[in-house]
Amino acid sequence: KKKMKMKNDEQNQQPTPTTKEDETTTKTEHTCTPPPPPKTCPYLSFVNRPLLDFDFEKRCSVSFAKENCYCCLTCGHFFAGRGPKTPAYTHALERENHFVFMHLENGRAFCLPDNYEIFDASLEDVRKVLFPRFTSEEIKRLEKEAIWSKALDGTEYLVGVVGLNRVENAKGVNSIVQSLARVEKLRAHFLSASLIRSDGNNNNKNENDTLQSLCQRIWNKHNFRGHTSPDSFVRKLRKQIKLAHPEKLETDIDNLFNDPFATLRHFLTFVVPKKYVDELFRGELLMLNQKNKTQPFVFVPLKLPDAPLFRDVMEKNAIPQVALAELLKPFALKTAPEYLILAFVNRFSKNQFTKEVSKNPTIITFPVKNLKIQASSAAGSNSNSNPFSYDLLANVDSAGKATVKHVDGNWYETNDLFVNEVLAQQVTLGETYVQIYKRVASP
Repeated sequence: KKKMKMKNDEQNQQPTPTTKEDETTTKTEHTCTPPPPPKTCPYLSFVNRPLLDFDFEKRCSVSFAKENCYCCLTCGHFFAGRGPKTPAYTHALERENHFVFMHLENGRAFCLPDNYEIFDASLEDVRKVLFPRFTSEEIKRLEKEAIWSKALDGTEYLVGVVGLNRVENAKGVNSIVQSLARVEKLRAHFLSASLIRSDGNNNNKNENDTLQSLCQRIWNKHNFRGHTSPDSFVRKLRKQIKLAHPEKLETDIDNLFNDPFATLRHFLTFVVPKKYVDELFRGELLMLNQKNKTQPFVFVPLKLPDAPLFRDVMEKNAIPQVALAELLKPFALKTAPEYLILAFVNRFSKNQFTKEVSKNPTIITFPVKNLKIQASSAAGSNSNSNPFSYDLLANVDSAGKATVKHVDGNWYETNDLFVNEVLAQQVTLGETYVQIYKRVASP
């Protein structure tokens, strides 16, 4: 009887086997797992596209940090971070319905403060504005036909000829950017290259402060508005000059970017890749009035005749005129570049004593098509070799307005934000300062 009692006690003391359901219930009692993110974000309706502007410097509006910066897609402001106590996290808590944020370097979208990633195709149009992309077929199409697009406010704009905001003390930048955007090979290089580059930590950095990014925004058909701004690009140029030349004053930098010719020289020296400067613009000039001396060049400097000091018979100051062919007579092309840049260097002159800047009002008459420049082989002999022939692509006047030829053959006058179509006969009416020609086959 004692042995039977011992066996029964041992059986009662053995633990009961637990099932899998019991194990899961015990685990959930001790560990609390967060709920899974929703399949669709319920706050996408609060995205306000008219307030989104990615043209300016990508910097946090609170901490001024550039790294790990996000854009609030409701108000359009930039904030750093995504975790607790960061400006973006705090903004999502303080503002009503400001929950959707997009990373400015890789385009990933998140919902804060819940901190889950949003995968939705409705945000692709925002990414196309933030990261313009061009396929080889799209680039070929842009070079052949004029494409019209519509902004969010319903206005139509011509892709490739959009207005540019004028940055303070940099009126020469817009005209030179519009002119260089007509150079086909340089434009194709900028459009085909990617704006996103990867560093060693698998992080992508979006560079929107370069001439390449500005050119891509000009030719982007997905823009939310019919104009763009070179603000971040000009800021970077000014910063580079101050780092390279700390002794330069702000007034000197202002004078540099207010003058279209000085801006062009700076672009060809420091901004445009040297490979394309040598391939597209560099040539060799034969100086006929200096014993046939040869001179390499990127642009041809031409001097205007001095303005008359006295009035004419009618007691009026007559505006002198000179033909471009007369100014080119002392020169011959030994090596003809594909794109010829002419600059009238004495359009503005500065008095050394009074420091006043005076303008030469001479009007230059020039052909829009088939500008003839003699070749060096025909300059020193009696042979009838064909001269080089050039067609005008862009004309910048002394006021900073650029008249450019679009791919469809029409001419457009760009004056900062204003773009107007003009006739080819109106191109020659202004006081020409800088010109860009393209070499064509001689007829």
